[in-house]
Order: sequence, then C-alpha cells, then structure tokens
Amino acid sequence: MSKQGIASIGMKVTVNKTEMNYVQEIGDIGGTPSELDATCLKDTMKKNVPGVQDTKSFEVTYLFDNSAADSDYRKLKALQTAGNTVDVEVEFPDGTKFSTSGYVNTYVSGAKVDELVMAKLIVSLQSDWTVTNPATS
Repeated sequence: MSKQGIASIGMKVTVNKTEMNYVQEIGDIGGTPSELDATCLKDTMKKNVPGVQDTKSFEVTYLFDNSAADSDYRKLKALQTAGNTVDVEVEFPDGTKFSTSGYVNTYVSGAKVDELVMAKLIVSLQSDWTVTNPATS
C-alpha cells in the first residue's frame, strides 16, 4: 500500500555526479506544456491544444560557504565557469530519482541581519526530467 506522503528528510541533490552538502530548498520538477490556440470562428468557447513543454529553470537554495575546495559554492562556480551542460539528479527518500541536464549558474542570494548567508543554484534545463521509480519490495 502506498504511503500518505513522505518527509523531505534525506533528499539528495547531485550535480555533475557530486552530491550537494547544504541544500535547503528545491524548485519544481517538471512543468506544463504551453497552450496553442485552436479556436475557430464556429467555436463558442476557446480551445487549446498542448504545445512545447514549458519547464522553467530548476532552482536550488543552499547555505553559502566558500571556505574549502569542496564547498558547494566553489564546485558550482567552477561548473558555471566551464560552461558545459551537466547532469542533475534529485533523489527522494523513497528511492525515486528525477534526472535532467542543463547549464549551471550560481550566486549569493543576499544576506540579512541574524540570518545565514544563502546562495542559489539555477540550472537552465536542456532536457526533460526522467523518472526512475524506486525498487518494489
């Protein structure tokens, strides 16, 4: 029987085969197709057909740290500078994996008094998300 929801505890975000350390939040996985107007003069109601998949960039919010060579920010910045597409995978606690690829951009998202410094990863997607279902027991 399926579970009534799963906690986000234990989720993994992997970029270019390296798991990120300090992820706080991820964006939407997937999207909706654009709507193409198929309304004709005889129609009394507007009609649409699905068009191209409209998947926005994938965003990840993470804790900023640049103090070591293996910090998330430093690794992501190197990928951004290289300018190549990289693989991205999100694994849920139940074993479900979502995979895609895209160009990496990262930046410090600002700072406030009495808060941790945060950064964002933006992946400009170049492929649709693929889903790998968890193994059944």
